[in-house]
Amino acid sequence: MSDRQRLFALTGLSLALRLLFLGSKSLWIDEGLAWGAARMGFSEMLRSVVTGTPHPPLAFILMKLSTGIFPGEFGLRFLMALAGASAVIPVFRLASRRSTVKGGFYAALLWALAPFAVSLGQEGWVYGINAALSLWFADAADLAWRGSSRAYAAAVLLGVSGILTQHVFVFSIAAGSILYFSVPGESRIPLKRFLLLPMGLAILYAPVFLFFSSQFMERSARMAGAGMGPGLDRLFSLQPPSQYLRLLAGGMLPEISLNLLERPRMLMAWAVNAITVISLGVFPFFRPGKPDTRFLWAALVLPLALFVNDGPGIRQLAVVWVPFSITSALFFSRYRYSGPAVCILCGLALIPYYRLDVFPYHRSNWREAVRTVETMARPGDGVVLIGGKSTALVWDFYSRTGMEYFAHNGNAPFAGDLEGGGASPAEYLDSLLSERENGRLWVVLDEWGIPDMSLITGENTLSLQENSGEDMQTGLVERAKGL
Repeated sequence: MSDRQRLFALTGLSLALRLLFLGSKSLWIDEGLAWGAARMGFSEMLRSVVTGTPHPPLAFILMKLSTGIFPGEFGLRFLMALAGASAVIPVFRLASRRSTVKGGFYAALLWALAPFAVSLGQEGWVYGINAALSLWFADAADLAWRGSSRAYAAAVLLGVSGILTQHVFVFSIAAGSILYFSVPGESRIPLKRFLLLPMGLAILYAPVFLFFSSQFMERSARMAGAGMGPGLDRLFSLQPPSQYLRLLAGGMLPEISLNLLERPRMLMAWAVNAITVISLGVFPFFRPGKPDTRFLWAALVLPLALFVNDGPGIRQLAVVWVPFSITSALFFSRYRYSGPAVCILCGLALIPYYRLDVFPYHRSNWREAVRTVETMARPGDGVVLIGGKSTALVWDFYSRTGMEYFAHNGNAPFAGDLEGGGASPAEYLDSLLSERENGRLWVVLDEWGIPDMSLITGENTLSLQENSGEDMQTGLVERAKGL
């Protein structure tokens, strides 16, 4: 089989797995924000996105174009799926160049099959396109460092596209730049020509960073208010290794916690996944030889610096796949049956992934929550939406009855993080109940982690409670008798 045939087969499989059941999972809260932006006109969308979110606009432009091709959840995610599927090509090329064709083939097959990569490619959000651009940039940069002028120009174009997609793309530029130092000295371009690319991209990124600086400050203040201020303690906690060890399975496996000890099957799955990730990621560093892998340590560790000022998930650390694709290819080249074995494990893990009605990273089933409320509500009932800023957008997407709703801090999705009302959910709910004749309000609560309904009941009685995914709840709250 030729390289072209291998790439054709890999790309076809990667695309099929991302298009499969693409519209089956419920929108989660940030996808609701993307849908809200996509239904605007282009000028209004660009103005709203750059002033009301911390994200550059390119991904939103792609999602708007995508909704013009297909409707609904499928349409919002379609171009994102194409981008995620296409990344199998640079993984194959980069990994084959750094190891063997056999190793590159199985590294690319791993990208096609891993639940982490499939989930990332099926989301209508910014991280999937960021991951795809990161891998394309790494492949182009690796060729550029070896003297290809066309690849150098492609790396510039991809770098600019990445900067206009996600701020964490600066780590992708760093990872691609680190590859320069692992190219044999006699084969790589002069240092001055190499430095022109990362320095030029840094200069281009500076005004983008400055433009969003106020939103970064708002986000830092919001995190500090939630007890999540910056500090090295987070970097040396369990969170960074917990994220990294889920690199294959992604959100299909929980983070490290004591609860795993109470779930033997999950603990076993966690152990198998962790051993696999460690083997594929660490093995080459203990077997020196060509290609030089010493500098890949930096590409592997550098993204973890995000934890100093943030609490990112593995989706933000997709750039780790740049060194991981190379190290896994070297592992597959060394051990004969390791490639098929690991890919079979990932293929089996896709079965429970496709059965989920929600994305494994955000187990909030808005589709089910809206259906539950609108099916069981009586005439005159209202609903209160509590959670992120785009709760009203997701409700509008799924609502079919025109039921009256109130969005706690969710009526201005493109306002700054610190803008909006200051009343607590309980206070907000109590004030609404006191104004209603029938004394009944449904509540949809979508918070990171497991929501606690007791936070919003206040002086009221909770007569019904339903789970709508692991990260959200719906319930009926009635005004307490005598009030």
